[in-house]
Amino acid sequence: MAGLYVILGNSETKRIDIAADRLTFFSDQETREIFVDDYFSCCLVSQNNPDFFGTAYDPKSGIRVITSGRVAWSSSDWIRSQKMTQYQGGLSNRLILDQYLNKGIAGVERHNGSAILLIWDPRLKELHLLTDHFGYHPIFLYRPDNISKCVISTFPDAIADDKQIVTEADYVSMADFLRAWRITPPHTYYKDINYAGAAVHWCWNFATDTVKQRYYWEPFKDSPFSTLDEAVEELTQALRNSIYIRTLPHLCPVVSYTSGGLDSRSVLFSAADPSGLVGLNLYDQPNKESAIAEKLCQAAGVKYVGFERDDDYYPRWMQQGVRFSGGMWSLEDNHFLGTREFVAKFNPQTVLTACTSDWLFKGYGLEKQHQQLFGKNLPTFEFTNQRVNGFLPNYPRQSPPEFDVEIQERILSWFDGTPQKLMTDQDRLLVEDKRIRPACYAVSVSGQIMHRIFPYDTFLADTKVADCYSRSRAEWKLNGDLWALAIANLCQGGENIVDANFGWKVGSSYWQKLFMFGVGWIKRRIIKQNYLQGLATDGSWPNLSWYLHHSKTLKDFWYSRSIEDKQLISILWGDDCWDLSLEDWAKDPNSLFRILTLLNHWQSRRSRSNISHIDR
Repeated sequence: MAGLYVILGNSETKRIDIAADRLTFFSDQETREIFVDDYFSCCLVSQNNPDFFGTAYDPKSGIRVITSGRVAWSSSDWIRSQKMTQYQGGLSNRLILDQYLNKGIAGVERHNGSAILLIWDPRLKELHLLTDHFGYHPIFLYRPDNISKCVISTFPDAIADDKQIVTEADYVSMADFLRAWRITPPHTYYKDINYAGAAVHWCWNFATDTVKQRYYWEPFKDSPFSTLDEAVEELTQALRNSIYIRTLPHLCPVVSYTSGGLDSRSVLFSAADPSGLVGLNLYDQPNKESAIAEKLCQAAGVKYVGFERDDDYYPRWMQQGVRFSGGMWSLEDNHFLGTREFVAKFNPQTVLTACTSDWLFKGYGLEKQHQQLFGKNLPTFEFTNQRVNGFLPNYPRQSPPEFDVEIQERILSWFDGTPQKLMTDQDRLLVEDKRIRPACYAVSVSGQIMHRIFPYDTFLADTKVADCYSRSRAEWKLNGDLWALAIANLCQGGENIVDANFGWKVGSSYWQKLFMFGVGWIKRRIIKQNYLQGLATDGSWPNLSWYLHHSKTLKDFWYSRSIEDKQLISILWGDDCWDLSLEDWAKDPNSLFRILTLLNHWQSRRSRSNISHIDR
């Protein structure tokens, strides 16, 4: 498991060695770096190539730069870094080190990528921690205001397992997760372990025994784009460059998860060298979407590979999924872990997805409702004007009374400073931003686990993409107009290949979408075929209900839970979960998979955790 672990005020080599062991799960494909100083100790376990992304050190000043994740650079920057022979270590961190020496901390604050930067300056006895703009790369803190006891890690479970850490299970967070698919930031499943913040700069000064924190970037401070055309042009260029520099030859082979939808095709048509890419599509059996994904790869000159999930795929990977994710997103989104051995055959130096484009540019987190015609929902949306106190797009269920007050306090605290009445574009964006950042908390994506199991990168973490996000209007996101037009610009040569989700061409107008929606509605009624009767669907998503009827793995796990686990999960849920049969739960499989997430998390940690009852 790739990750970072930092202990302040403690130089015990044994303790940091044990921490490195907790972050190592694929020792055959991971490198390990350990640094022990009088002021702090640190370990980095990584699946990135250390020649490019390893720790950098300046013998003259003693400054050290450690990165968890990746910072992206242009070709000329990579060439320039090779000439920086005055520094030791990975080329990317040499560039950061050089920027820091020449421009100070302000020169590296807006680093370009999904990465955590750790910079140690022994001249000032300062340790700097910088997170990425959107909070893609997970990073958590234990007692950050105490310079002698603080622990920093990419994985909350790793902190909780430290024998010198005292923390308790946070049952409010668990009830919050069951209620809304996610935890309210900055909380975790442990008291005193919280998320560090998106676009934040922490500084621990050991000379003065002080701790400082500030946000180096906030969106919506610059004037918005004046027209949609201007926004489309800027976003097109930002995406094209972002993908290009993340697919340079020395970062290949690249495995890019590819669907028949809108988002992932951008990687295929913007890569620096398409011959260095593998487009990987997941399905339960070859279907319409896999056929479209293959067409996209062929049009872009990319190697297409299909991965057929077995008929027990999601249940079989439950326990490993929560082991690597920490259970902070629902197992219904555990799409990629089961492909790891398959992906390894291509010896990837980079793994890409287009996760969170729905959030950043397609209005996932906006207050909206379907437009209607004759009482039927259309595939287009219109705004609603009242802030929802929660995390869209999933409307939360009612939480149990014993947790409701504290959950609501957390939500109101998180949304504090945003308007209740949404009257302007700025109002909507401020609320939406609270649902998007930190992206490592977002539902329907697998960001945290991807950083831990692959040499993973995300092109949406690019600085220029963040600038476009900051200047885009909510009205252009509502129906994905800005994003669709930018993708249409990128995908020259594949513009006639339809979006598998809707059946219309990329960049179609409002009226073209309505027409294709009507055609599809008629076809569905003529064919009268229900794809959800079996496991396979016509797209990439599985029919989760099928597993509840047919998976022995899931049934054995569900009915073998201890009395204590059954009591605890039922208290957190608000009802006795075993009063319903699995066949009844099949009517609401997403809820059951959230419950299964927590149950599997408890089991995976049984030897280390004492989660067996609630003492309230």
